[in-house]
Amino acid sequence: MSGYDPEHTDEILKEENNSIWVGKVKKLDLHEYAVGILLKLKLHEENEMEELELDIDYPENVIEILKEENNSIWVGKVKKLYLSHYAVEILPKLRIYGENVVEESFLDAYDHKHVAEILKTENNSIWVGKVKTLELRACVIQILPKLGISEENVME
Repeated sequence: MSGYDPEHTDEILKEENNSIWVGKVKKLDLHEYAVGILLKLKLHEENEMEELELDIDYPENVIEILKEENNSIWVGKVKKLYLSHYAVEILPKLRIYGENVVEESFLDAYDHKHVAEILKTENNSIWVGKVKTLELRACVIQILPKLGISEENVME
């Protein structure tokens, strides 16, 4: 889903948070204004997502999500996690299943502004669980100490 104009998502953003039941979701791919609907979706408590991809190029598209508490957006188990640009800032807001194993995590941000809020968080405060492949591009490398990776983790 892509929303490159605020009009594309205006109506859905008026809904209450966690009010749109979508059940189990295998793949969720949101870009720009469409990322805002993430707050509105209610996923099944046993959700197992094959892929979660979020991409935001403009800061105004992430403002509302950044107001939310950390770990407040339930996504469940996630096998492949792709966050680009300002979407990297959403990572602390995502609540990932405690015993999760991320097969592939790709985080990309070319501007320091894309990771500014994460850099203010405590080290090891953003739980990602076990990660088989972790690719941090450009400015994102700075957030590595902030990631909570399982002590039992073995990366490829």
